[in-house]
Amino acid sequence: MGLVFRRFLFGCILAIVPSALLTGLFTLLFFRIAQKEQIVFLFFASVLTLSLMLYFTENLITRLESTFFPRRAMLKTSMKKISKDLSTVSSMRDLKDIFLNDIVQTLEVRGGAIIFRYSDSTEILSAGEIDETQVKELLEAGTLLQDNRYTCKEISRTEESTSYLVMTRKRTNVLLSKEERHWLGLITSYLEVSMENVHLIRTLTTQLQDLSTKFSNTASAEEFQWFRKVMFELQEEERVRIASDLHDTTMQDLFFLKRRFAALMDQFAMNPEEKQNLDNILKFVDLINASLRQSCFELNPHLLREIGLVRTLRQYLEKETYTSPFKILFDAEDGVERVEQETLVTKKHILRIVQELLNNAKKHSEASTVSFRFSLEAGRYLLVYEDDGVGISLQGKEARKIGGSGIGLEQMKGRVLLLQGSFEMMNLPQSGTRITISIPQQENEEPKGIQPPHLRLV
Repeated sequence: MGLVFRRFLFGCILAIVPSALLTGLFTLLFFRIAQKEQIVFLFFASVLTLSLMLYFTENLITRLESTFFPRRAMLKTSMKKISKDLSTVSSMRDLKDIFLNDIVQTLEVRGGAIIFRYSDSTEILSAGEIDETQVKELLEAGTLLQDNRYTCKEISRTEESTSYLVMTRKRTNVLLSKEERHWLGLITSYLEVSMENVHLIRTLTTQLQDLSTKFSNTASAEEFQWFRKVMFELQEEERVRIASDLHDTTMQDLFFLKRRFAALMDQFAMNPEEKQNLDNILKFVDLINASLRQSCFELNPHLLREIGLVRTLRQYLEKETYTSPFKILFDAEDGVERVEQETLVTKKHILRIVQELLNNAKKHSEASTVSFRFSLEAGRYLLVYEDDGVGISLQGKEARKIGGSGIGLEQMKGRVLLLQGSFEMMNLPQSGTRITISIPQQENEEPKGIQPPHLRLV
């Protein structure tokens, strides 16, 4: 009620001047016959009439804006969507996929770009059709802001870099209107805040990766246990998000693409060669879908909840046999099924360790056979990995680390440490590698405290 009154009062204030002019004009024209009561009535009646007109006109325009001003309404709707999407941006890739593509589509331009100008280099994120080389040359020449082929807005300026938002002409080869340029300026202000968040996220991610490596080498520090737990939780959340995106977008698109191709085969008569080509395309789509489904499973192993860890490991390794350059053996001994009583977090850590071991075997082992043995002995789960590959060199820089860069080894050590386990890696006498991981039964509780892992290279 207070808002309605304030809006009506604002209309009354605006109506005073035109009402006074109208009343004054009436008085000048009819000063001989006009009476005082008539002049006062005309003034207040004019104020009331104009106030009501202003109030209801504003409401009418708001309600019918999509009909009378469709472009303005569309820009407002897009502004709400883009500003909401910007709150989810956490990487440069998101800036392109979420932000740039929406702006290019909304403004109906040929293309757009976000440019980062550093002291010694230039980075460009582009969408649509835009000549990156030309834009870069104009930026280096200092004429990009004045060039009439582009609409350019400066986003932010820091000691490290200056960033710009650049839009081409519209598809009809005309420049953006004044209203669209104003809209773009508002979007730029939102983008500035979002880019600052992305920059902070990138900086913190780099620092966290450095800290993660250092912490695994100082495993006796109890205060770092929370850090490992948070790092692995963040990794799992990101994996689930990526898996969901793949399933809800790419895989669905492939499904509808396959249906369209199948409909074409039924709709049109084709000669045998054309039909064979289309069949090959459908098979290729199925292969892509199967590959994506496997990737989604690796990112978000939903079967852990449905069939448990042991059967999930068995199915996962059986599928990997078809794409691995070596034979894979898996042995789950009697009694190990008790692992299904552990928390989902514990089972996920064990699965991730197996995935990391297998991935690194593909990259570095040069083995013909890789085996996994999973057992329960004296209240501890034992996961033993063996291969008949090139083994591990322990001589300085030539040492072959798990994961090449050492990150994979540190990840496994961190997971084992979080589960209060031990980690042993050794060369086999006949050439090859054996890695033994021992994890105590967690008794269905989250791992707490910290016990320094037993890390031994033989």
